[in-house]
Amino acid sequence: MTIITALAEPYASVSDSSQQWFPELLQQERSRTEQHQQTLAALLKERCERVEMVMRPGHPVRVVLSEAEQLGSDLIVMGAQGHSFLGRLLIGSVSDSIATHAKCSVLVVRSPESTPATHDAVHRVLVGFDGSAPAKSAVDEMVRLNWAPDTNFELLSVAPIYDYLLGTGLTTAAIENEEFLFKEMKQRCDSMVESVSNQLPNVSSCVVNDQRVGPAITEQAEKSNTDLIVVGDAGHSLLDDLLLGSTTKYVLRHAACSVWISRHHRQTSQ
Repeated sequence: MTIITALAEPYASVSDSSQQWFPELLQQERSRTEQHQQTLAALLKERCERVEMVMRPGHPVRVVLSEAEQLGSDLIVMGAQGHSFLGRLLIGSVSDSIATHAKCSVLVVRSPESTPATHDAVHRVLVGFDGSAPAKSAVDEMVRLNWAPDTNFELLSVAPIYDYLLGTGLTTAAIENEEFLFKEMKQRCDSMVESVSNQLPNVSSCVVNDQRVGPAITEQAEKSNTDLIVVGDAGHSLLDDLLLGSTTKYVLRHAACSVWISRHHRQTSQ
């Protein structure tokens, strides 16, 4: 575990006459950060083989991403800013940028609004599952972790709804295609549940019909009182890295709970 803190770079934004104060202010900031990091390290030392602390001046996005790449990190963990609808939508420019550009998996933590002080465990996990390689790899990433026996896992597939209309109703072909896709996705989801049932506690499957994949995931999460949503990021190209998938981006910005963006498939393929 490496605790990373980016220190401000004040010289770039102030006049020359004020720069004489900054060495002292920067030292105060370093001292405050060191105390804070030592407190966190004390909390983590019983759970981690080793805890290291890093303080570097610079923009938080650049600092975190460069350190994570140099360390070969498997996961970046950070907090989301804001609980309001607008706060969820924006999540904070730092969190959004790191989640978008990181090469490894990213966990954005949102404490529930109702019990932020006492909520100390993940009891319900919702995994978006469409049968793709990134989705399967996301499940595999969850399997590798040590979950509490009472953790509930739900694999959710979203079957599409089509708007092919003929006269006043849907065509027979469209209805049959929807039914076929629903059954196929349910079969895939059930098959994955069966294959990990001995490794993940209390795992189940769920398939819903919806035109909107991202909203369907966040709505199901709220209905299930989910603590954590897991989604696989399918992007490989530079453009995908910059934009994220539309579903991943929607869930990241609109979910009321914590979100784990799995890039495990990228790391295992390298």
